[in-house]
Amino acid sequence: MLRPLVAVTAAAVLLAGCSGGDDKKSDSPPGGDGTNASSSSSPTPTAPEVPSFDPPKAFSVIAAVAEARPDGPTELDGGKAGMVGKTTLYANRNGLAGIGIEGGPSWQVPAKDIASTKVEAYSRPMSVQLDGKEVIAMAYAQNVEAGGTQKAHGQVVLQWIEPVEGKVLSSVSVDLGPVTSPGNTAAGLASTTYDATTGQLAVGVGISGNGNAAKHDVVTVFADPTTKKGVAIPGVEAAGVLNGTVVGAKGQSGEGSTAMSIVVADGATGTIKKNLPLPTMNYLHVEGTGGKHAYLSGSGSVKDGKYDTDHLHSMYAVDLASGALVETKLQRTEDGYLGFTCFSDHVTSLVCNGSGDRTADGKEITEILAFDDATGKKSWGYNSVSGSRVVPSVTAVYNGYIYGKAEKLPAVLDAKTGQDVPVPTPTPSTGQSPTDGTSPTDGTSPTDGTSPTDGSTPAPGSGKWGDLSLLYGDPVSPEAVSKYGSVYTLGAGGKSPQSEKILVVQKAIA
Repeated sequence: MLRPLVAVTAAAVLLAGCSGGDDKKSDSPPGGDGTNASSSSSPTPTAPEVPSFDPPKAFSVIAAVAEARPDGPTELDGGKAGMVGKTTLYANRNGLAGIGIEGGPSWQVPAKDIASTKVEAYSRPMSVQLDGKEVIAMAYAQNVEAGGTQKAHGQVVLQWIEPVEGKVLSSVSVDLGPVTSPGNTAAGLASTTYDATTGQLAVGVGISGNGNAAKHDVVTVFADPTTKKGVAIPGVEAAGVLNGTVVGAKGQSGEGSTAMSIVVADGATGTIKKNLPLPTMNYLHVEGTGGKHAYLSGSGSVKDGKYDTDHLHSMYAVDLASGALVETKLQRTEDGYLGFTCFSDHVTSLVCNGSGDRTADGKEITEILAFDDATGKKSWGYNSVSGSRVVPSVTAVYNGYIYGKAEKLPAVLDAKTGQDVPVPTPTPSTGQSPTDGTSPTDGTSPTDGTSPTDGSTPAPGSGKWGDLSLLYGDPVSPEAVSKYGSVYTLGAGGKSPQSEKILVVQKAIA
């Protein structure tokens, strides 16, 4: 995957807090009904502590890079951006590409090393610890083509990568053939979860029958980068992993199903240690994982009178250390499903956008819900009809801050309270180079003294890192954040028709 390096000009973008009106402030997190949510401590789970630094509040665009298309047919959604430390990342079917936020040599790690293998799906780059150092974790769902007397079969490949030079530190490959029917293959990644402290991964993989009956419609693969061993757990979709313990959803979803349950498994052996049945739920969906809890949503139905059906919804938080279950009952709806898209920083909160219900005149009701990962309980939330605030579309949660978009501008919220975060105004840039108010510029090249270059690829401001003429449209909320900056993607379109996406790199300025 080539990352072209061409001329640069400067632009600055502020991620400003934004809301549709004033809400009542509170010193403690409000509950969904306007009252303070109760909380209690989970039984001594092991999880990362909140890092002792303030997350970025604002960013300055320093580069835009046209990313090459992968081999094979064009993907519907395209590649995925990531950021680990000072390294900006872009993943697609070809593999993972990385380059430092200040420029410098780039690197690529391929998704496969055998031509007869097809990459079906890939994860977003994840930030985890390995031997006490921050590294990148990647997961790929692959299919090995049939050959000779061997039928096609699926496999999952997991990689742990050093972020500066792109060196693969550990790799695990797990064959799905032994737990699926002959000829079944991997259809894609259903879920991707990780233990940020140990680097362990647990990913759910959808299974394609290819015309044959499949033993299971989903399989979870657990892998440990230290032991370099992996195990397939059939019939389970991963929802969270901590210290070798995997939490997931089990059972065929479907109207009238009574087999839905949440399970706790030993990752090293695949043995189910605990089963938590949910007989009132017809559907169970994995929503995300924090440092201490795994989160799943359930939906079911109950007759409200002779003919009318009322739909029930709950969010379930499972303590990854003890298996204890916390249920948060959500609003009832006339429609059958509340959909959620959730994000977590793995240290403080899980934050979800929800939709599915409608007003009397048919307008969709959107909402935002936040859960305190220390307790698994809802801490605050509101929807598009319950108050004066705009519901932001969340794109990332990092170190206690929510990054999202409200109407036309990005927004930053406190994940614990839901209140807007005051965002400083950056010093306007002069000449060709952006400035954050801390690094003086002479109008030609900024210098911060932190990221030297080896001379092969000059740092930002020297005219050879990225191409800001590729930028267009309103400011976009970041898809991935580190203490040093953030990244997001734009569709290439007419700006670079031969490319898959445009990766936009931003430096943290506050």
